[in-house]
Amino acid sequence: MTRFLSEEWLTELEEIGSKLPKGNLSLVIQYEISGTEQGKLRFSLVIKDSQIKEILTGKNKNADCGVSTTSTEAFKIFSGEKKVIEAFMQGDLKVEGDHQRYLIDFESVRKSEQWKEMCTSLEKSAGLIEG
Repeated sequence: MTRFLSEEWLTELEEIGSKLPKGNLSLVIQYEISGTEQGKLRFSLVIKDSQIKEILTGKNKNADCGVSTTSTEAFKIFSGEKKVIEAFMQGDLKVEGDHQRYLIDFESVRKSEQWKEMCTSLEKSAGLIEG
């Protein structure tokens, strides 16, 4: 069983995310998640053709946007309990840089059936849901 946001979990996210259907979104997102077991976690998601091509740990100076939130909020968003735009409007998620591409353009990927299936698979792997 892998922990949410652990190195193993991120590796699994990259592996499954590389198989998402191709589309027209290319975006590099720098995440900064506070309150994890490791403390503050920084990683970037490199998305090309709407697929996750790479996950890099640490700070990425070439990111199109930066997203910061807590691990609790990240889990709510990831599990679908809370929408990204809702978290943003409530101030629970902060976005710097290209807001539109993260909040609007990336939403088309996040709401796809394949993205939801990926999230469910990762939740099962982390023991967050039965499966």
